[in-house]
Amino acid sequence: MATKVTAPGKKSLQTTLEIGKAIRAYYGGIKEAQKAGKPVIWSYGLVPREIFHAANAPVIYLEHLPLMIGAKQLSGHYIQIAEEEGFSRDVCAFHRCFLGCAVAKERDPYLEKFFAPPNLIIASNLPCMSESKSFLYAADHHDCPYYFLDAPINTWGKDIPEYAIEYFAGQLKGAIDSMEEHGFKVDMDKLKESINLTKKMMGLWNEIDNCRKTVPTPMSTVDGITAAYPLIQLPGTELGVTLFERLLEELKERVEKKQGVIEDEKLRLMWFGVPPFYNMGLFNYVEKYGAVVVKSMVEYIAGGAFDPSVMDPEKPLESLAYKALVDIVNPTYTNMVDFIVKAVEDFKIDGLIGVVKRSCGLLPGYMRLAKDAVYNGSGVPMTIFDLDGLDIREYDDVTSKANLDSFVESLLANKRRQ
Repeated sequence: MATKVTAPGKKSLQTTLEIGKAIRAYYGGIKEAQKAGKPVIWSYGLVPREIFHAANAPVIYLEHLPLMIGAKQLSGHYIQIAEEEGFSRDVCAFHRCFLGCAVAKERDPYLEKFFAPPNLIIASNLPCMSESKSFLYAADHHDCPYYFLDAPINTWGKDIPEYAIEYFAGQLKGAIDSMEEHGFKVDMDKLKESINLTKKMMGLWNEIDNCRKTVPTPMSTVDGITAAYPLIQLPGTELGVTLFERLLEELKERVEKKQGVIEDEKLRLMWFGVPPFYNMGLFNYVEKYGAVVVKSMVEYIAGGAFDPSVMDPEKPLESLAYKALVDIVNPTYTNMVDFIVKAVEDFKIDGLIGVVKRSCGLLPGYMRLAKDAVYNGSGVPMTIFDLDGLDIREYDDVTSKANLDSFVESLLANKRRQ
């Protein structure tokens, strides 16, 4: 039986606390916007956020709202509601959680503060087909229009061919047309400016990463996952740039003082897979060994692992198409594995932690490929174990900590022998 011995993660940075406030303010504003008569969009995945910001559209994101629900340990309740509606436990836990929120007859007060029914749904098969199918159910339930963005699977690596970029840019244009049919006005000049802001944000993110590569690291993954919110949800906005400027300034100060997350950093770890949002304290658990989870793969989803210089404000849709298609979670595996290998080297990682979200049909497929590539390239070992990052009903605290204990202890033993 799953245990519920969980704890929130400990943050080290003032800026990430500010980002947390920005998240709550954003979602609180959605409900107020709908009350004022503005239509609300539901969307998900790697649909470029810039097209929504260019229309000042209030948007609820399928993957982010469940994360917030999970952090409050409410995800199991809403997942159960979806299962009672007939959804299998093999369906992505994020999708089940969101659908449970969508169809619940009564909602927890915390969720009720943020929840607003959709006036338009914009879905995609990027990165997975499951979300588009999940949204069809939500569209039927709320009797609202639905637009589907078809994204090519990336079989080319970083060199996305022009025809694929043009195709997906056309899909984005279709989404914009659909938005305008349903009460939104997308300002193309604002969209062009958003490309400049996104480029600036990505540049700041790269500088933030460079700070995190220092030993000892000034920032843990607990802060990093919160800090990824502007990267994923606020690209193309002044607020996103401002938050990253503050974060970079804070990190530079810590680097200058040689101020790490813990006093005596002995091991640097990287997390691969969906983190346990209902128990972010698991990242802090390994600190008793002098180990720090320096980086998490999910921080790079939606644009953190590509060269922003290729974006051209005069070609906003093509720029956004490239950014989406080259993302590390767009199948197939090449970009993801290459990225993990490089990150392990750049961040001076001693060990890689891979967690398998049972209900995910995408990320677990990368695990063995990444493990072999990293070990063959640098000799850095990887442990892999089951841990669903959202469905708290499946969480086993004792087993999860035992897996971390044995892995970290073996890493320390190897260091002593060197």
